[in-house]
Amino acid sequence: MDSKHRHELEKNELAKWIVAQYEDWIRPNSSWLGYAVLGVLVVVFIIMATARINTWNRSAAWKQYYAALHSPQAETDLELLAQSTSGVVSTYARLTLAHRLLSEGCSQVFTDKTKAIVTLEKALASFQQVQNATSDPLFLQQAGFDLGQCWESLAAARVGDDLTQAESEYQKVVDQWGDEFVGQRAKKRLALLRQPATVAFLAFSAEKAAEPTEMDDFISKFGSMDPFEPGQMDFGSLDDGVATDAQRDGTNTEPKQESESESHEQ
Repeated sequence: MDSKHRHELEKNELAKWIVAQYEDWIRPNSSWLGYAVLGVLVVVFIIMATARINTWNRSAAWKQYYAALHSPQAETDLELLAQSTSGVVSTYARLTLAHRLLSEGCSQVFTDKTKAIVTLEKALASFQQVQNATSDPLFLQQAGFDLGQCWESLAAARVGDDLTQAESEYQKVVDQWGDEFVGQRAKKRLALLRQPATVAFLAFSAEKAAEPTEMDDFISKFGSMDPFEPGQMDFGSLDDGVATDAQRDGTNTEPKQESESESHEQ
């Protein structure tokens, strides 16, 4: 038998087998198979639609994130975005908010330590939320190091064990990522915090925060007053003992009186 006839015989045998399968199993179960195929198509459609919706939602969330960065009320918008979204966008929003609070609190340490403490404690909570919301090493490294900076700044704003907390957070970063860049930064901060000069400076700054200054006394005494309400402040006393420009120049500020001769001539 040549190859041509053998091929035709094999085709005939395959056709007979397919027909037999159709008659014995496919045909009696055709309705069930139809529903199965329809179900598979529905599942595939749902998966594709869900993936498309998720992509659209992520795109919209990123647009909201970049809009919040340039918003006049950035902190409020970032907080809302972190609460209303999930995934990477939510983590970025929370981390960005924490960085803003940390920067603001660090600057307030030198101007208003009471506000600085409130702001830095908010930053602490935000960094801790980042740690609880993700397992991404990059986010965890950044949040861990910045937690150390928060405690370090608080050590300059109030008396307490904040310096110990800062060392603890930096040490965690060193233990987990000591060979990486953030681990090397944490090592340097630890070495700096353990220097006597640094400890003395932070203690001095924290103690000064509790001492009222002359400006604090002035604000506490007059800050709640309306200076233009009668009886509140005596502005006349501000001139006591203060020479005016005219007096410093040697000129007479008294009204010039006419002599008797000049009055007669007029």
